[in-house]
Amino acid sequence: MADLWRLVSVGSFRRLLALRLLSQAADGVVQAALTAYLIFSPERQTTPAAIAALTAAILLPFTILGPFTGVVLDRWSRRDVLVAATGLRAGLALTLAGALAADLSTPVLFVVVVAGFAVNRFVLAGLSAALPRVVTPDTLLTANAVAPTAGTLAYVLGLGAGAVVDATTGGDATPVLAAGLLWLVAGAVGAGFARPQLGPDHDRGDGAELPPPGHAVRLVLEGLRSAAEHLRDRREAAAAIGLVAAQRLVAATTLMSGVLLYRSSYAAPGDPADGLAGLSVAVLAAGAGFVLAAGVTPWVAGRWSPDVAVTAGLLIGAPALTLFAATLAEPALVGAAFALGLGGQLVKICADTAVQAAVADGFRGRVFVLYDMAFNTALVGGAVLGALWLPPSGRASGLLLALTGALLGLAVLSVRGIGASRTP
Repeated sequence: MADLWRLVSVGSFRRLLALRLLSQAADGVVQAALTAYLIFSPERQTTPAAIAALTAAILLPFTILGPFTGVVLDRWSRRDVLVAATGLRAGLALTLAGALAADLSTPVLFVVVVAGFAVNRFVLAGLSAALPRVVTPDTLLTANAVAPTAGTLAYVLGLGAGAVVDATTGGDATPVLAAGLLWLVAGAVGAGFARPQLGPDHDRGDGAELPPPGHAVRLVLEGLRSAAEHLRDRREAAAAIGLVAAQRLVAATTLMSGVLLYRSSYAAPGDPADGLAGLSVAVLAAGAGFVLAAGVTPWVAGRWSPDVAVTAGLLIGAPALTLFAATLAEPALVGAAFALGLGGQLVKICADTAVQAAVADGFRGRVFVLYDMAFNTALVGGAVLGALWLPPSGRASGLLLALTGALLGLAVLSVRGIGASRTP
């Protein structure tokens, strides 16, 4: 608690946190509008394969673009990157609102959505790379518990608010316009930082170190290679990233099952608002788990060790997922969402801290891009796994039991992996 008060008393941390909260709340609002329009609309009875394709269309392009963010974040003022990215997202939100209002074809929507999520890579990676610049080393663990968790809560609240606005206004464009306003405010908040305040250390502020367009691909590949080599000598950080990605794959597949169940079984027939509202409850439960993790993780890591916290986080989801697999009941799904949210954030907080502590500042941007790539590839992998094994109803107890076994296996690997990586 003392570390939390020390963080809150630091103005630069509060400003960076406000930027995160505004940006991720806007993300949630837009996601709610897109979910209502593309998945729960009676006119678009999307199949599991189509949902997986939608997930891949959104995540893979900006995952591939992700390495470019590392080059920029390690060479250019991170403050300028954050301000420009949030401003661009506001402009894209206006474009998306127009596309939804005009009921344009799905391919056109995909282009706008992909562009928006691609820009979001600069925001999220920039926030992670900038965090160690506004806190002291002894409060970094607490900062990693508070900032990303608060951002996730803002996303969940934005998702709920977007669902409410969408249902009450009857139009998907209205919440998207509200999200655009949030991104404009976020950009204004970010502009309050001094230009060199968020790093990187060697930033000259004049753009001289940006790669020429003709050399961008080579520099990106070199940056990825150097970041991977940097991680190769820091096995704890590499193992932490792998565990986070694997846990997210489990959670994404479970979410896929939940989406299909809400559409086919839990919600009233022909009532997309009911299905979206029910799904929002499950997402809110996961968000509550994220929030609880913010308070629990520093205590567990301090009382025992970060390794214990990681193992506990992986084990927490297994009983709830087993119950969901056995009953396929809506309350069990909500419980599994809470447990996976709590456990996943326990793992991620410790992993973020391990990566930030082990990686040199000049590599943080590129390493966190690799981290984001692993994270998003796991989400796509979960959607693809669901498309391959889930029926349109979402009822697949065998797959859910296999996911439970995967969590138990990851817990064993966490003991033998991260723990072993600390051994000289």
